[in-house]
Amino acid sequence: MASFVTYFFLPDSKGDRPVVHWVAHEIPVSKANVEVFYRWLEKNDYPEIEIKFDTQAKSTDPLKTIVQGVSGVANDILECYVGRVSLFQSIGLLNDLTEVAKEMGFEATMTYPGIQSALSVDGRQYAFPRNVASGFLWVNVDAFDRVGMSIPPDVWTIDEFEKIGREFVERSNQTGERQTVFFQKDLVIQERLVMVRSNGVDFFNETLTQSNLLHPEYTENYETIYRWIHDLHIVPTAAQSKELVTSTGEGLGFVSIHLFANGSYGLMRGGRWGFMFFREIGFKNLSVSEPPHDGFRNAGFNFGAPAIYEGSAEKEAAYYFMKFLASEDYNMEIVRNSDGLPPLPRYAYTEEFLRPPDHPSEWGLHERIRRIAEEIAIVRSESPFILLDTITRIEKNAFDKFVAGRASAQEALSDCAERIKKEMERNAGKSSKLALRFEKGLRDQQEIERLRKAGELVPLKLISNPFYRRYYVEKGWSSPDGSEIEK
Repeated sequence: MASFVTYFFLPDSKGDRPVVHWVAHEIPVSKANVEVFYRWLEKNDYPEIEIKFDTQAKSTDPLKTIVQGVSGVANDILECYVGRVSLFQSIGLLNDLTEVAKEMGFEATMTYPGIQSALSVDGRQYAFPRNVASGFLWVNVDAFDRVGMSIPPDVWTIDEFEKIGREFVERSNQTGERQTVFFQKDLVIQERLVMVRSNGVDFFNETLTQSNLLHPEYTENYETIYRWIHDLHIVPTAAQSKELVTSTGEGLGFVSIHLFANGSYGLMRGGRWGFMFFREIGFKNLSVSEPPHDGFRNAGFNFGAPAIYEGSAEKEAAYYFMKFLASEDYNMEIVRNSDGLPPLPRYAYTEEFLRPPDHPSEWGLHERIRRIAEEIAIVRSESPFILLDTITRIEKNAFDKFVAGRASAQEALSDCAERIKKEMERNAGKSSKLALRFEKGLRDQQEIERLRKAGELVPLKLISNPFYRRYYVEKGWSSPDGSEIEK
């Protein structure tokens, strides 16, 4: 009886209005977006729907979502980032949106080409972005002005990055005193990947059946970053980063934003969402540069993409939220609040996007951010034979071990490559379907290598890796339409 009374008085059980629970950050922008959703429903005479946040199941940590999902009690809308769609789909948590997306107008083909593959699995759509983030470097113009240096160019090479970085830290720190200013905070796996990709090497091969960690470019990349940290001091050690955070003396949620704004770093990786925080603290003197390259310009690509839990009892209501993400009302709200790039690229061409009326100091920057997304950004490659989270963990352990001096670059990468190889083979053997797919990938890889050796064009249908699909076309090794015409 007590249980019945408790259930009866729960807010979700009252009235006819469906309540949709969403795993999301409970921040002002998220709340504002929901208010826009309510107005959009009313304007279009759609059914009344209530959105409630679940901030306990952290959207950046999939573990609680997985536990809830397999137990049958997950939230109606799940938050996905790169790698999450394939992870959640692999254990049956996601509702197939392919047909309803066509009917209601939120197909994956409507968003940026560079992320479309990460929203689907085996040609079926499972998510749609609420925002998009291309990777670039924020530049603190004041920090360069203080030491009498010009800011880095929009497009630059890895050699230029090192040269400018050396001069910046030399001018910014007093000789013989503890270093307090660095060129850039750190280089995470995504940034290391961009550097290696600029030499034509991705983490995986063309068919996603093997890692490329034993390629000489990876060894050179590790050794270059080691030199930047330990010899040139343009990137801090982990201990120096921690010391800078402690020295701020503030309990800040986004410490890196404040360290960057006060000049402890000349550069900081980021996305357009950074404007939300810069506006809040009143920091305006900014510029934007592409990630440095070594021949092939590229950048990372990420997104926040809601998906619908397969076990949800409110799928019909949740579909309206997905439709909302592709609406003008929502996209223009993202344009105004700067929480990343709008899901539909055409809204990144509006005057309000290019020249925010209340923020003239940002004019010119938004266009460059959009251009990076459309011209050079490529999503991380995902193999069906290993989870992206597993890759990130294994590679980070190898890199940290090398940077700490506990292994050479070759030793760390060899161990990492072997662990990933075993994991992929183990996963491929879990089902006959995956085993057949793995065997086909190995055959396709052999055919790709034969065609390359013979100087013939490689059909795009043989290439699964999104990086190599673009790289082969730009190098002239594949035809944009996938034809098999010989050179």
